[in-house]
Amino acid sequence: MINTIFLEQIKKYNPQNIHEIINSMKEVLQDIILTGLAKTDFFKHAVFYGGTSLRIFRGLPRFSEDLDFTLLTNSSISLNDYLTYAKKELDSMKIECDIYSKEKKINTSVESSFFRFNLKYLFEISFPEFSNQIINNELLSIKVELEKNCFEGGETEMKLLTYPSFAQIRTFKMDTLFASKLIAVLNRKWKSRIKGRDFYDYLFYISTKTKVNLTFLENGLKKFGYLNNNDILTIDMLKKDLKERFESVDFVSARNDVLPFISNKDNFIESFNKDIFIATIDLIE
Repeated sequence: MINTIFLEQIKKYNPQNIHEIINSMKEVLQDIILTGLAKTDFFKHAVFYGGTSLRIFRGLPRFSEDLDFTLLTNSSISLNDYLTYAKKELDSMKIECDIYSKEKKINTSVESSFFRFNLKYLFEISFPEFSNQIINNELLSIKVELEKNCFEGGETEMKLLTYPSFAQIRTFKMDTLFASKLIAVLNRKWKSRIKGRDFYDYLFYISTKTKVNLTFLENGLKKFGYLNNNDILTIDMLKKDLKERFESVDFVSARNDVLPFISNKDNFIESFNKDIFIATIDLIE
């Protein structure tokens, strides 16, 4: 049976193929999960940040995979306790899923879980005409992460979500979001594949003339060991470190990482080369 509310929300993205339908589905499901969390006191303890926050509330022109949160203060809350409420929100819309929780590693401050949906089922309740093109038992997963290694200096605000119902979501202000992205650009350790989405988002912040919350950036880089505790971060130091970072990036690989998350070629993707990124450094304030 077609879930008309779910279907109409996906159609707002005007997807042109199965790949775009799946990206649109994922964002609609993310909205529902956020709404379920907002019906609890979760956003008294945590803030929504990262690429999906930038996409949903700031107009980032790419889709995003994960829901990333960080604690506002040191707290003993359990992510899974809150995800059960998000699942109830999905259940109320007759969207079936399960929650898979990763065992927390000893040397990590991140708690991770996954909402897992049967992709064929999602097509059957929304686009049944395409369901025969989906492999049986293929999963659509949405990772949810809570960073418990909190640090000071971040400024937050409440943003209004309107689907599936009105809900207020706490997110960082743009200058703090930019700082959190710069932490990832400078500090993220690449394993098998460079995360080009970090660099795509960096260009978005530059294009919107977003300033940097330097206090939050310094505290974060110290917390993750990039800076020593007695270091004082300046704009000049930041620009020097970014130049060294951009000099080492394989922007062809970075570009390929982003392509599945955009509908069409855009100016950001066309700008994926070392000279452009180095030139943008002078625009940082």
